[in-house]
Amino acid sequence: MSFNAEQARSQLLEFIVNSYMVDLEEIPLDESLIDEGIIDSFGLVEIATFLEKAFKIKVAEEDMIRENFGSVNKLIAFAERKQNS
Repeated sequence: MSFNAEQARSQLLEFIVNSYMVDLEEIPLDESLIDEGIIDSFGLVEIATFLEKAFKIKVAEEDMIRENFGSVNKLIAFAERKQNS
């Protein structure tokens, strides 16, 4: 099964909108969700759990770094790497 980044991004954005009472237009794709005040550190854990369930990947604690979790686009790239590894 190949990873569809566009579809994955839509799923993640829908999860963020529904979980954190934010409008889709307010979610920057290349900015930190924490820096933008959309989520807190607990939100990171919730997003990690969502990624695991939605994309059948395992997110280790050491994966939860800014390079992987720093923005919506970084989250999608991370999920794609994990799924393809």
